[in-house]
Amino acid sequence: MNTLRQLLKRYLSVKSSIKYLVLGSFFLQLLNASFNLILNIYLRKNGYSDAVIADFTSYRFISILLFSIPFGLIIKGKRLKPFFITGSFIVPLSGAAMLLAANAHMPILIRICFFAGSIGFMLIHVTALPFILRHSDEETLSESIALNFVVWSVASIISGFMINLLFRIGGRFPAFAVGEFEILMLVVVLSALSIPVFLRIREAAPEAEEKSSIFSRLRSYDWGRIFRGLIPMFIISVGAGLTIPFMNLYFHSVFHLDSDRFAVMGSIAAVLVFLGGMLTPLLRRKLGYGGSIAVTQFTAIFFLVFLASTELYSEYGFALWFAAGAFIIRQPLMNMASPITSELVMKYVGPKNRELISAIESGLWNASWFVSAKIFQFLRASDLDYYKIFIITAILYSAGTSSYLFLVRDFKRKTEKSTDPQLQPIIQEADGSEI
Repeated sequence: MNTLRQLLKRYLSVKSSIKYLVLGSFFLQLLNASFNLILNIYLRKNGYSDAVIADFTSYRFISILLFSIPFGLIIKGKRLKPFFITGSFIVPLSGAAMLLAANAHMPILIRICFFAGSIGFMLIHVTALPFILRHSDEETLSESIALNFVVWSVASIISGFMINLLFRIGGRFPAFAVGEFEILMLVVVLSALSIPVFLRIREAAPEAEEKSSIFSRLRSYDWGRIFRGLIPMFIISVGAGLTIPFMNLYFHSVFHLDSDRFAVMGSIAAVLVFLGGMLTPLLRRKLGYGGSIAVTQFTAIFFLVFLASTELYSEYGFALWFAAGAFIIRQPLMNMASPITSELVMKYVGPKNRELISAIESGLWNASWFVSAKIFQFLRASDLDYYKIFIITAILYSAGTSSYLFLVRDFKRKTEKSTDPQLQPIIQEADGSEI
């Protein structure tokens, strides 16, 4: 109990600027979560096939692939608040335009909106972690990073139950009947609340950067450490891109689950993701980086394989319950490692590389998801079963998790060689000692 009370105290001690960042991100993540839950189903009801939907989805990743690394070079030494505000304008506008384009059957405009919306999210995602590292103290760093990650879960919880509630109200009172279009447009309006929240952020002046050319700046980075820190994330992201964006299509195709029921299932999973995410600082301090990553990730991989197997006996009534249970349990386990691995990589590469690796991670993640979306498009066009695609994801997840464990070992070895006494707490964290 004392440990939980201490954890809560640390969360309350997070600086107000970081709290405003998290709150503003929450309103944008309401849009992101709602679109992830039911946009694909809305597109399918408008006559688009799985392959075409995968093609639309791929445009979410092209823009970040093109712009994230140049953006990471630009933001070093710059104020980050203007990028938050700009993104908070772009995301709602592109979301509204996308819905109107889908309703009017304008596929080119749909692709443009996916492209533009992802740029808006990039402006916030790439800058959020460097902003937190600039403004947080070491005592509450893990809690600040965890808050940044669990905001997605909170948004998923609220959006899922809201979607289900609106469908239920419409079913009981025909005068208030709504479809996916009306619900998603409501969420677009709510996402615009991020603008006044981001305006309240107070940002400290960044450390002055020496003026230098792009080429000299590129030479100043530790590229060996950067690439080593990126390898595990890249492997996992390729596997995730084959599965995560299309999980709703799996349940809709195999079990005929419609938007309202899948939204509730996603919300239940998000509750567990939120609780697990809030406990990650405690888990990291108890088990260390290696132990916490291994336990959560390999258990999540087991449930992913179990979820995949339900397609083989989907005609039985209990298969849906098995699939839903595996999905709900897997979600928090897989997501719990994200704040831990992010903190590990940021400490591994060092302060001068953080903005760049944050940008490269975003670009690489989206590049791999773009490739994965195209692979998924090809595999589904070839009528490959979902469970076979999920098995490929499980294999890639296993390889990525193992690679993270090698990174922990390398991080510990490099840290132990240092004579800096300030790094001794970090050695304890890698070992799993409580601090």
